[in-house]
Amino acid sequence: MSPLQRKQNLADPAIWTAARARARSLWPDTELDKLINTTLADIHATTTGRRAAYAWSGGKDSVALAWLAEQAGITDSVLGISNLEFPEFLTWVTDHMPAGLTVLNLGLDLAWLRAHPAMLFPHGAHGPRWFTLINHKAQHNYYRHQSLDVLLLGRRRLDGNYTGPTGSICYTNTHGITRYSPLAHWTHEAVFALIEREHLPMAPCYDWPRGYQVGTGAWPARQWTTDTDHGFTEVWQIDPDIIRTAASELPAAADWLTRTGRT
Repeated sequence: MSPLQRKQNLADPAIWTAARARARSLWPDTELDKLINTTLADIHATTTGRRAAYAWSGGKDSVALAWLAEQAGITDSVLGISNLEFPEFLTWVTDHMPAGLTVLNLGLDLAWLRAHPAMLFPHGAHGPRWFTLINHKAQHNYYRHQSLDVLLLGRRRLDGNYTGPTGSICYTNTHGITRYSPLAHWTHEAVFALIEREHLPMAPCYDWPRGYQVGTGAWPARQWTTDTDHGFTEVWQIDPDIIRTAASELPAAADWLTRTGRT
């Protein structure tokens, strides 16, 4: 059976449930250990003698990355957040964050969102801007402050993530940040197999609507919605108080509550 491809195209939760169910059969201990050992050897080769840390989002790939990084002796990490996070996710982060995690709040809030309406349930080029404004900015600031030589990321090519030019998995961007993606060749199923075997925690977002497709992130950053109403409906299903609070600042949220009869 072919491994799952890009999560952006996989909204059906049944597909993900099946992938998790078959992960351990596709990756028995012998094969999983080979993959782990190869990955750890590459991490050691890339980071030995260099000041290294890893980016942690709480998503399944970063949870697997954290386990691997810790096995390799890399214990420092960074998480970027905003003032627009799901409260349940923040509670989970508090309970499960790595011991060496630094949390950087980039301060985006409802007032900012009102001033940037295109960032509400974004489409097209606006979607990736959330990563630039939160994840990448936090990583950049942390990298500089900690005088790092390399930052490990949980990027995987099967999700269409950029890991470097001409098939490489380590590169230095225009800002002088060296990004290294040791999970680049891992499949979703391999990540699930590691999580299942090592009993690693999974964030609550995977139980939410389109959880595996959307992943972690601020509530207005939910991508691949059909329209704004779709986005508000999903957030309401997850936490109605978010929309009730947003309605005081966002006319779109207030309008949605009125039109749908929510209170």
